[in-house]
Amino acid sequence: MLENIRAYMAAQELDPVDTSMFTGRPSDYKPLDGEHLLSLLDNLDAKKQEHPDAMADEAFDLETKTALAPPEVVTSVDPEAEAKGDQAPVDAQSSPNLKAMAEGKDAEAMQLEEVKPVVDESKEENPYKACERQASIKSLKEGKEEEEDVMQLRVYRRRWLILLIVALLNNTNTISWIAYAPVSNHVNTFFGGPWAGRFSLVYMAVTIPVGFVAMYLSGRLGLRSAILIAGWANGIGAFIRFAASFLANPSRVYVALIGQGIAAIAYPFIMFLPTKVAGAWFPDTERGLATTIGVMANPLGVFLPSLISPAMVTQASHVVYLNAFTFFPSIGAAILATLFVNRSEPKIPPTFSAAQKPMDFVSGMKACFTNGPYLVLLFVMSGGIGMFNCLYTVLSELLCPSGYSNTFAGICSALMIVGGLVGATCSGIIVDRTKRYAETIKIAMGVAVIFGLIFLQLTLRADLKLWIIPTVLAFGIMGLATYPTSTGLIVLVGQVQSIIYVMMMRKLYRPLGVDRENVQVCRTSATDLDNVPNDATISIMVFSAVAFVLAVVLIAFFRPIYRRMEAENTNRARGDKEKELALEEKKIHSLPDENTVVKPLKE
Repeated sequence: MLENIRAYMAAQELDPVDTSMFTGRPSDYKPLDGEHLLSLLDNLDAKKQEHPDAMADEAFDLETKTALAPPEVVTSVDPEAEAKGDQAPVDAQSSPNLKAMAEGKDAEAMQLEEVKPVVDESKEENPYKACERQASIKSLKEGKEEEEDVMQLRVYRRRWLILLIVALLNNTNTISWIAYAPVSNHVNTFFGGPWAGRFSLVYMAVTIPVGFVAMYLSGRLGLRSAILIAGWANGIGAFIRFAASFLANPSRVYVALIGQGIAAIAYPFIMFLPTKVAGAWFPDTERGLATTIGVMANPLGVFLPSLISPAMVTQASHVVYLNAFTFFPSIGAAILATLFVNRSEPKIPPTFSAAQKPMDFVSGMKACFTNGPYLVLLFVMSGGIGMFNCLYTVLSELLCPSGYSNTFAGICSALMIVGGLVGATCSGIIVDRTKRYAETIKIAMGVAVIFGLIFLQLTLRADLKLWIIPTVLAFGIMGLATYPTSTGLIVLVGQVQSIIYVMMMRKLYRPLGVDRENVQVCRTSATDLDNVPNDATISIMVFSAVAFVLAVVLIAFFRPIYRRMEAENTNRARGDKEKELALEEKKIHSLPDENTVVKPLKE
């Protein structure tokens, strides 16, 4: 543009003008001599009148005006010069910039003085646009915050402590339920009648009605409240049963049954905890393992008294030691829950499904009873729970008529649990990695039924310990691998079936034959009338038939739909897509636009 000015002046034979004063940015302009500038403008005006055609060129005119007057350089009249007639009159009021320039002010300061009021006036004149722009910015920020909230996931180390407390509650409560079963003959003598089996039945009977209340309250009260209710019900019940040991019969047995019933109130709350803790606190990659640990604390609660009870109780008076053994860990679990479980769920969820609001009680019940695969699972798995509970309760009664002691019966229970822990842990890892839950449970259930039938038949024969041990171990590995990690209705219906199977087994007992009467070890003395041995052949046949039917139904009709897995995959894919879109948008915004100044590289 400056070259055009020079060329025009040369073509019109104008006097050379030092155009270096116009170089640089507006902020770099130096104070100009007012007299020099006014004479320059007069000279240009005069030449414009002499050469109107050349000066009429719009582009040149625009460039010339832009070059000569940035920003809004307009001449002003010096009063003394006007009186002499040396300068043309100009409205100084409309051109304060020139006056300032003539006085030697900095051009950048002049620009700020001129621009600032213009911006203020723009805001005053367009309040609606300003509000609209602020609302758009606020909406954009809120959208970004919402997206960040949805995408944010986190796991806490505290989750393992909460899982440990839940596992301890599950374990101690199970001990309270089954501790009397391995030494049922001494317990019967201690309480003055066939009460050992009734303690187990009372426990299972109380859990059924309380279970529906627990399902409703667990969703409304939250995880922490459920843990505290379970912990203190379990601890108080164990204390009452321990205190009853120092009473005389018949008060002893009735007070102990009350304590057993209070401890049973805890179980319906406990049975929901493993899956709830795993779902609320653990990521999907650890959920299966966490649930397995929490749930398998229940069979571990069968394992410990299976070995400890026969070793601790060798006569009726030692039952008080067994009650103390159940009391102290139970009250300790309640105290730990009170001290360390401070929240029902983490502030930031570990998975997308954990962030979703759970179903209410009525909707959950409706969803269960309208889901075909779940109904099949409900029927089969509750039957499996019922059979395991029944076996734990009557195992000593099945083995003692064939000459197997309480210690051996406890070893069988312990081997069943050890195998079950191995099988359940392995199956949990396999399911987490392969996601083939249906195939795993079908294979395990089928093999478990086969070994279970063999084991039950072996209990009817004496001197077969070497055959019973590997059979019961294999039965535990495959059977407890199918132990349901999903609680709720399955466990409640399983408790109902447990009572039915125990009552059915005892109803079908027959008097023991003479050949086995000589080898039985059920009675604690020759005159013991509280522990009468029975023949369980018919009971075992019916029990085996039911197990076979359950396995066939599971293999033939169980076709699950993994809704949670589908939801996790969908949300994960959605999150990945949003991240890709955000990355693409960031790349687009980072590209240079038409106003971007690209500086050349220095050589």
